[in-house]
Amino acid sequence: MNQFGSEKILKHLDRVVDWQNTGISRPITYELDMTNVCNSKCPFCFGFYDQSKDQSSLTLNEAKDIITQIKDFGGKGLTFTGGGDPLCNGASIEAVRYARTIGLDVGFITNGILLNDANVDRLVDNCTWIRVSMDAGNEDTYRLTHGLNGETFKKVVMNVKKLVESKRKRRSGVTIGTGFLTFGEVIEDMESFVVLSRKLGVDYAQFRPLLRKPGEKERNDKSDNRVIGAIKKCSKYSNTRFNVLFSVHKYESMKNGEAGRLYRACYGHNFAAVVAANKKMYLCCHVRGIEKYCIGDLSINCLKSIWKSRKRKKVYDNIDFKDCPLLCRCDGFNNILWNICRGSEHVNFL
Repeated sequence: MNQFGSEKILKHLDRVVDWQNTGISRPITYELDMTNVCNSKCPFCFGFYDQSKDQSSLTLNEAKDIITQIKDFGGKGLTFTGGGDPLCNGASIEAVRYARTIGLDVGFITNGILLNDANVDRLVDNCTWIRVSMDAGNEDTYRLTHGLNGETFKKVVMNVKKLVESKRKRRSGVTIGTGFLTFGEVIEDMESFVVLSRKLGVDYAQFRPLLRKPGEKERNDKSDNRVIGAIKKCSKYSNTRFNVLFSVHKYESMKNGEAGRLYRACYGHNFAAVVAANKKMYLCCHVRGIEKYCIGDLSINCLKSIWKSRKRKKVYDNIDFKDCPLLCRCDGFNNILWNICRGSEHVNFL
């Protein structure tokens, strides 16, 4: 079972059955934004919808309260992401430690700029996985994808190396990966990114397709087949210690020109929740910061009451797929859940 595969939802059949019987499930995975502040200038950022107007950050006490509610409501995995970059909030490392202490599996996504000798060890000690969004194999591509200079790229590369060294020194089981958004202008750098990632000693290099942001037109990237060809070329670098990973169904859909929706409802959001740095909860990670997709405010109500509220149901009932990018966060889950709902003929013949 691929660690990025949507079929992982079938490891939680109890929640799927709850959803089938009642129309609602408690989330399995949460994304928590510690801050909307970021030290990168990515032109394709999927962070908070308008970071320039909302520079919110959670205090450690606020984060602990939210994390406790997540655990008490049956959450199992918690990803620290953004928003902005979680390391731009000095409380993030202690919040990670707290989440792990109370029994949550912890993931951490960062651009890697603020990794240092002190926080690297603490992340390695407390995270299940860590992913650094490098999005480049050389300085020129880094300027394009992060809007920052070559010296910053060199710093990030060295910081990834620190992560790997800390993992080895501490004999940790944490999974460390690097991420790369794919689109036409960066195809030529995909192989060098993989070569660099393997040289640094990470466990995987992950490719993800660049999706449109809310309000943008759907991307019409004629280079899809070239991207897929480059991924196949990069896959030769996989071995027993290093993997080149990507969401197979997404790239296959792109290749076949089938990147549409075969489902009519977003069932996947029942299993994954998003808490932003302004303490508001949003329907999914692609619409964080868009008010019509806000399902509640943790400054006013508790997580459990928000999840069971009429407001959440109203927001869900009024989803407009025109606001959602194709191949979105919940796309794979939605395909699986839609087919479960529809049922099938001859189910006893596998």
